[in-house]
Amino acid sequence: MVKRGLLSVIAGPMFAGKSSSLLQKVLWLEYNNKKTLVIKPHIDDRYDPDNIVTHDQLSHHCVSAIDLELVKDNYNIKPYNFDTVFIDEVQFFDPKETLWFVEESLQSGVNFVCAGLDQDYRGVPFDTTARLMALAETVEKITAHCTVCGQPATKTHRTSKSNLRVQVGGAESYEPRCIEHWSR
Repeated sequence: MVKRGLLSVIAGPMFAGKSSSLLQKVLWLEYNNKKTLVIKPHIDDRYDPDNIVTHDQLSHHCVSAIDLELVKDNYNIKPYNFDTVFIDEVQFFDPKETLWFVEESLQSGVNFVCAGLDQDYRGVPFDTTARLMALAETVEKITAHCTVCGQPATKTHRTSKSNLRVQVGGAESYEPRCIEHWSR
């Protein structure tokens, strides 16, 4: 019988260090000669289409995926190929497809670490992140620092005028805010 893989989720607002935390775990496993697969959504092309790049410019090569079914078709996600699969910006992937991809791979014995926004700029939870958090063995909920007062920030404030739920951006469009200084 195959031992089930473990799922860890890193969640929080923008600028909390989710991608940095994920990359730290990737580098640690690679240093220990573990086989990893690192994935990000194709929509996240802010800094580099072929790398996960943090806001402070740390980077690591990754598979940029349109959808996870294509990753499943092109990579054999089994423990003899990968010890751990990492997914950054997981909120941008379809919830149903992501849960299928992760669950099937966990059942085959592959570990997962997923990082993503827990809420949009309006405070509405992202379904993909929320569902993965509910299934995870460990959840690391991290905070940023409020750009107004410096207190722990659990919210993402959009500074641009767009009403779209998903608008990929960085410091030009978003700020971390504490609950007191956050507005929808």
